[in-house]
Amino acid sequence: MGHNTKKSIEQINDVSRQLLSRILVMQTDSQITSQERDLKTFDTQSNDDENKELTELTELTEKRQILITNLFEQNTADNISSELALLQEMITLDSELTTNAKLSKQLITEQVIKIKKSNKVTKSYRKY
Repeated sequence: MGHNTKKSIEQINDVSRQLLSRILVMQTDSQITSQERDLKTFDTQSNDDENKELTELTELTEKRQILITNLFEQNTADNISSELALLQEMITLDSELTTNAKLSKQLITEQVIKIKKSNKVTKSYRKY
């Protein structure tokens, strides 16, 4: 059972790294897209790419959740704690994911506020 525990944690860590990588790419893309919107060069292709990235992000998140659930349902605490190094890596990756998810949420919130303000300004100019 110990080998299966090790393999399970390794899979979780692999998916976590993929998820973290996608989040970082999305943050970078989001900042670039925001600048493009400011320059009015935003197109439907970048919107499609963003939707694809969100789908991949959702799929990776779901896969990771299933793996974590299975790890704790199918292994004893002793089996899990025997893989201390991998477990510590899992915790570190989880911490990084949490931090970057919060940062992404903050960036998205700022963009939404900026868009709302821009729409209000546009509407007020149309009155005249």
